[in-house]
Amino acid sequence: MTINKYLKKEAYLLLSVLSLFSLQSCQKQPNLKFGQDYIGDNGSANIVLVDTATVQLSTVVVDSSATAGTGYLQVGSYNDAYFGNVYSRAFLQVGLPSSFPTINQFSGYDSIGLVMLFKKGNPYYGDTTVSMTYNVNQVTDLYELNEARNQKGFFSNSSFNIDPSPLGSGSFRLFPSIPYASQGFGDTVKIRLNQALGKKMFDMIYNNSDSIKKSPNFLNWFHGLCISPDTTQGKGIIYGFSDSILMRIYYHDVGTTTTLKTVDFGITNKGFQFNNIITNRAGSRLDKLDTPTQLVQTPPATLSDKLFGGGYMQSITGLTVKLTFPYLNGIAHRQDYLSVIRAQLTIKPIPQSFTTTWTLPPQLSIDYTDFHNLIGSPVASSTTGQAQTGNLVVNYSSPLNTVYSYDVTNFIKTQITNAGPNAAQQGLMLSAPAPASTTSFARTVLADQSFPVNQRVTLSVYYLSLYPHN
Repeated sequence: MTINKYLKKEAYLLLSVLSLFSLQSCQKQPNLKFGQDYIGDNGSANIVLVDTATVQLSTVVVDSSATAGTGYLQVGSYNDAYFGNVYSRAFLQVGLPSSFPTINQFSGYDSIGLVMLFKKGNPYYGDTTVSMTYNVNQVTDLYELNEARNQKGFFSNSSFNIDPSPLGSGSFRLFPSIPYASQGFGDTVKIRLNQALGKKMFDMIYNNSDSIKKSPNFLNWFHGLCISPDTTQGKGIIYGFSDSILMRIYYHDVGTTTTLKTVDFGITNKGFQFNNIITNRAGSRLDKLDTPTQLVQTPPATLSDKLFGGGYMQSITGLTVKLTFPYLNGIAHRQDYLSVIRAQLTIKPIPQSFTTTWTLPPQLSIDYTDFHNLIGSPVASSTTGQAQTGNLVVNYSSPLNTVYSYDVTNFIKTQITNAGPNAAQQGLMLSAPAPASTTSFARTVLADQSFPVNQRVTLSVYYLSLYPHN
């Protein structure tokens, strides 16, 4: 039942209640609760707050995200009680040096390794207290787009076949806020690679081989690399390494003194570098998530009551949260309704779902969506006309005070009287804005109507109310 409380005009209270019951007798009504405050207007008009309109949450999943050319090699894995196991590996092509040194009979080969740089500000997600082990494998397929399938780019579900025998492995712990790696090379992680490969490449340089001196020939011979985390690890972390990675040959020249030298093979065609992300939802809160079953289809939306009362957002793994308002037009059907003055959406992540390890996205975009379940145009603020990202306030000591907030006045004004056949599927979509949508694993979990009032997603609608007179 809707509860109305006013500070004066008690005579109109009974009339309002009777009007509400009359409305409920002719159509299904939401469970709305009116706030206690109003603004009087010459004794006849008030602004009334509706603060418990039903907000329906669904988790929408797409089959992939655009992880190519992001500037970061995302490598690692972690287990998340809410989102399951998340695993990421990086694919890249290695290109030729800008120039080759002169190698002669007095030059001697030493070793070959992979050099990975983690700069301050690079993305990471998970438990920074654990050590990670990375494997480096050679790509066995020709590293190119599949023209037969009209492939336009590489995505999070793209991959190539790799040689099962690693070229090398390395273990380390990284302190990203400094940044410093436990191997003792500052912010650099080094992985020693197969010495037979290094010696062969060194000899090819010495012999001036076309296979290593001409780029097309080299890419046909050495297709690329895959860097992946050790799958036997439990807890873990995903690091975002700079795409300035190098495959480096170490050698020396012997003369009156011995001079140490290097030859660097860096990434070529950075737009072709991509991160392959794999998720395993078994045993997590997303165990029963509806996932795409066809190559081309409307992204499926799973209602929150199937997912422990939650909506789950992690854009890089294809998850967004759709909000719909099935009973919103019940407000417009009230006899005292004139027009919407203001509407605010308050998003409160479930308190126990985020920590200093499982951090929240600092920004969440809000966009229009419909029955296609795709992200549409941004919902602009009614005062500034600008797109919104939530104005996040984080409070770890008092999690219920952690909120995103949005001005949704323009959307509510349109939707409150929408009687179209697809009105129930017109809604709002929450997602991470670019570039975080393809570089950050930060996620958020939202509560539906089954949670206590102070934890759930809340829509507050302020409307102008004019009471009937005889």
